[in-house]
Amino acid sequence: MDKDIADKRGAQHLLCEDGYPIEATLYQANAPRGTIIIAPALAATRSFYADFAGYLASQHFDCLTFDYRGTGDSLAKTEPYAVAIEDWGKQDIEAVIRFATERRGGLPEHHPIHLLGHSIGGQLVGLAPSSRDLTRIVHVAASAPYWRRWPFPLNARMLAVSRVLIPYLSAFRDQFPSRRLGLGGVDIPASVSRKWARWMRSPDYLFDPRFGLDLSGYQALEQPLLSWSFSDDDMAPDANVAHLLTHFPNAQVTRRHLDVSNFQKGAVRHAGFFKPRFEKTLWQETIEWLMNAEATIPAQPRHTREPETE
Repeated sequence: MDKDIADKRGAQHLLCEDGYPIEATLYQANAPRGTIIIAPALAATRSFYADFAGYLASQHFDCLTFDYRGTGDSLAKTEPYAVAIEDWGKQDIEAVIRFATERRGGLPEHHPIHLLGHSIGGQLVGLAPSSRDLTRIVHVAASAPYWRRWPFPLNARMLAVSRVLIPYLSAFRDQFPSRRLGLGGVDIPASVSRKWARWMRSPDYLFDPRFGLDLSGYQALEQPLLSWSFSDDDMAPDANVAHLLTHFPNAQVTRRHLDVSNFQKGAVRHAGFFKPRFEKTLWQETIEWLMNAEATIPAQPRHTREPETE
């Protein structure tokens, strides 16, 4: 990473509307032409996205990474594990969008704010009231996980994960051992994993009315949305990705599903998108798509599926 870019990293201490403190990092670019927020996956902290964030800064985008409440450095001193997973969207993503919007007051007039949501980061974006103010949204391996939508035998495995493994390992403890299970780089609050398992047991995931969430924000999202998915991603099969996108009915959705068997850069899976070896391919294509937000070009048709990357 360029030293000038690395030196422009700055810690940000954000306070959510409910008073919970979360930690973020701002990567400042020279002559920024926009801001990109990275909403992390379930058990990932902001440090996981450092290479990608540095690349975005080198492409003249300010970038904001952050840790969800109860994870990484966003641990409140009181009851750090009494965390509701939906608050990662309603409160944490919301606080970062608001911070980016407030910063825009001191930047050039044409300064779009985009959000890239990795896995659960893409699922939760519609819970943030200010998500309608985003210019463009990118999903990376974001889906609505339900065990029946996995092919056999993975469907049986995911049924066991959601009905047995997660509830058992989340019971009577503060933390769920996601790192030890290979589900991410950091443990998460057990209150989060218990609710997540309940969502996964429902065909409609978090969108099931019985969970009582305000889903009006998803209806309000009308901006362009790019959805990346990968044929070797066992965590986000194509059917679950497609189901999630049905809950963004008014967004201008473009799907890019990559058949990794025809890809020369190797495996991608659920988190490989953020590895530097994809700088000239997946990263560059994403930047090019985002830059269209700055041009006066017609929006892409809803729910188009583009040719796979070679």
